Amino acid sequence: VVSTQSTGEICARLISDMLLWIALNFCLLLTPSSSMGAVKMITDHHGNIPSHPEPCILTCAGSTGYGKNNWITGPYGVAYVVVDISECGFVDTPIVTTSLNGSGHNDYVVGTSSPRGMTKSSFEISVLQQWSLNQKLTKEIAESYKFNVNWVAVGYVC
Repeated sequence: VVSTQSTGEICARLISDMLLWIALNFCLLLTPSSSMGAVKMITDHHGNIPSHPEPCILTCAGSTGYGKNNWITGPYGVAYVVVDISECGFVDTPIVTTSLNGSGHNDYVVGTSSPRGMTKSSFEISVLQQWSLNQKLTKEIAESYKFNVNWVAVGYVC
C-alpha cells in the first residue's frame, strides 16, 4: 500500500488519534458508574434482608477524637465510652465497625472492635486492659493514653 500522505501528515493523524484515545479513556475514568463507590447491604444489623429501598443507604464515618474522649470508669476493671452517631441520620440500627487508636497500650486492650448497645444514634465501646494483672482500666488511664474510637457505620437514612 502506497500512501500519498507525507510523514508529517501521518504523524499528525496518529497524534490526533492517540490524543482522542487518551481523552476517551480519561473521560471513562471520570464518568461515574452505578457500581462505583456504591454500597449494597446484603443483610441488616439483625441479619435480615433489608426492608429499605437501595438509594437510602449511607456510609458514615467518624472518630471520637484523639485524646478528646469522655471515657467512663465502669465495673469489673473496664472503661467505656458512648459514641454519638446521631448526625448520620440513620432510621434504623446500622452496621458498625470500630477500631481503637491511642498513644500507647491501645494494642493491649480487649473490646476495641465490639460495639454494644447499638441504636440508630449511638453505641458503646467497653475496653479491658491486658498489660497488668494488678491494674484496672479507668477513665484517667484511658484518657492519659489518648484512647479514641474510630468508626464506620453503614445504614439506612430513609
